This record gives sequence, C-alpha cells and structure tokens, in this order.
Amino acid sequence: MKRKERLEKLVRGEEVTPPLRALWKHFPIIDRIPRRFIERTIAFQETFQWDFVKLSFNGLYSIEDWCPGIRWPSHEQEVGLVEDFAVKRPEDWLKLEPVNPRHGALGRERYVTEAIVNRYKGSVPVLATIFSPLTTAIKMCGDPIFQHMQSHKENLHRGLEVITKTTIDFVKELAALGVDGFFFATQLADEERLKPARYEEFGTSYDKPVAEALLSHTWFNVFHLHGMKPMFPEASKHAFQAVNYHDRRCGIPLREARRLTEKILIGGINEHGALQGGDREAVLAELKNALDQVQGKGIVLGPGCVVPLSIPEDRFRWISEYKH
Repeated sequence: MKRKERLEKLVRGEEVTPPLRALWKHFPIIDRIPRRFIERTIAFQETFQWDFVKLSFNGLYSIEDWCPGIRWPSHEQEVGLVEDFAVKRPEDWLKLEPVNPRHGALGRERYVTEAIVNRYKGSVPVLATIFSPLTTAIKMCGDPIFQHMQSHKENLHRGLEVITKTTIDFVKELAALGVDGFFFATQLADEERLKPARYEEFGTSYDKPVAEALLSHTWFNVFHLHGMKPMFPEASKHAFQAVNYHDRRCGIPLREARRLTEKILIGGINEHGALQGGDREAVLAELKNALDQVQGKGIVLGPGCVVPLSIPEDRFRWISEYKH
C-alpha cells in the first residue's frame, strides 16, 4: 500500500497497520541551496520511508525577504539567527509591503516544493511548512512585539495584514503545485507566552484566513501547537485534519488530548528523551505506550516538534521499522 493510501485511510477513520510514522528535521547549511536541499530531503525519505514528507524549510524562510540581518549557520549543528530585526520600532510595521511568492526566499522554497511534489505525487503525501502570521511577526521583531500589542496595536495589525496576505499568496502557489497539505506552525498559541484573549486578537484573527486558504485546496493539514501550555481550543477553531504538540513534555498526554479533540494526533515521541539519549528498548516502549493511550486509533507516531540536529539518524530506524 502506498504511503498516501495509508494516510487516506487514517483520515477516513479506518484502522491502519503497522501504525503511521513520520519524523522531520532541519538540514542547515544546505537548506538554502535548492538542489542540495531537494536531494537531501529525498534521501531522508527514501532511507526511512516516512508516511508523509514534511518539508522543513529553514526556520527563518518566512522573514528572509523582509529581514536582511540574519546570521546563517556555518556548521550543520547550527541554525540561522536574527541579528538585526526588520522591525525595531512600532512604526516599522507600517513600512512592510507584501512579498511576491515567486521571488526571493519564497520563490526558492516554491522551487524546492515543486521538485519534491513531482517526485512523490500520488505515492507519498507532501506537507509544506507554513508559519502563522503572528509567528512570522515575532521572528522579525523579537519580544518587543508584546509591548507593541499593548501600545501600538494599529501598527501591529497593519503589519500582520501584510504578512497574512503574503502567507496566503504563498499557500496558493504551493497548493497549485500539488502539495497534499500544510504543516501550520504557531509558536504563540501558548499560555506561557500569551493570554488566550490576546491570541484571539493577534493570532486567531490572522490564522483564520490562512487556514481557509490552505484547507480549500488540500486534504491533509496539521496544526502545530508549539509550547508547554498549548491552547488546544485554537486547534478546534479550524478544520485541520491533525494536531501536533509536545505531548511528552507539556503535561497533556495523548489520552487527554483525545478527550480535547477528535483530530488525528501526531506525537508520542519525545524528541528530547529516549530518542536522543536512550536505547532502542526505551524508544520502542515509548511508541507502544503512545499507541496504547489512544487504542492505536487516529494517531501518527511522531515528535512533538522538529528532531534535534544532534541525534544520529541511525536511531531513526527504531521508529521507521516499528511494527507494534
């Protein structure tokens, strides 16, 4: 059975054996070199045969065209860092203009996406990573954004409108290429960072039009809740097929998440736990426990977030070859 057929069965609510599995990681150094990034992504999939390909563009791709002050990694164990934010003052939000999704960094990721989709169309689902508008906003501003939410709301809203338009335009471009879905990541739907009411104003208001755009063109989409106090109600506001969160670290186990949502759960693997420092038996025990929590239904075994770069990839076979 093709990987796409396995995932389609899960979306229909049918039992799938062996259980679906997927890991994803970044590929620093080469993830801004299209040809090498494409080759590495394909090699990663061919080696482990995950049930979907999650395109892990570099974590700053959504701000590259607005923010020239990024220090790119010089070592494969590093990621890019913003050294000079695009938004330093509240009035800088008013200077943002929409970015053409066929040019610059977005055009680069469009090119990569087209190549991966053409490689796997009809056999393995391909999901492109999209950041929520508020997540992109904090990447280009940093923590001063929280002050802007209080004292310069109008400016921030104007900036978020521009980011949202650019994000939707990019979503439409990738959907037209034939991606199966999107991995929609929000880093601020987390009560350690924002109150729900504040997220409703600056997060949900802009997540909604992006979600509507991607859901109207694709069939498998993941809502990623990043943080230790995830706002689970946010996942229920949109018709995403799956939700991914830090189930092993945030205090909300999968069995509890199943009571909170009927969506497919992607989790069960602590990317900072046994996979990183334990042995094979510990990892397999974690996988079995995850399946037991939800009676093996409606789940894709996966990490709470991107797998750390420091983990040797040969350990991933413990997961890819797991039969339960």
